[in-house]
Amino acid sequence: MATMTKEELIAKLGIGSVDPETQDKMLQNVAAAVSSRIMNRVTEKLSDEDLDTLSDMIDRNDDAGVENLIKSKYPNYDEFALQVENEVIEELATDGARLRSNMATASPEPVA
Repeated sequence: MATMTKEELIAKLGIGSVDPETQDKMLQNVAAAVSSRIMNRVTEKLSDEDLDTLSDMIDRNDDAGVENLIKSKYPNYDEFALQVENEVIEELATDGARLRSNMATASPEPVA
């Protein structure tokens, strides 16, 4: 599994016809969703002591410390993070395709 380019991600999500500014906002939302999912999965497996340490580091904006702590607890962190990234992207692509399909087949509501 390799990280997708921006162009590949735009194509996968089916947002190629969207204006670039909106694409960038959507990609930022995807990145936030990936980060959130990764943190949720990471925190599920940390001890209470590790969670306290992580929380303190986050409060101090110690990004390097957060990364070092997580990588010390997850030796295969990069592979894990890439797997989560791909899961989120696949879910969003599937949901987007389903939404576009539903919109294409929906009958317009009559205006009263």
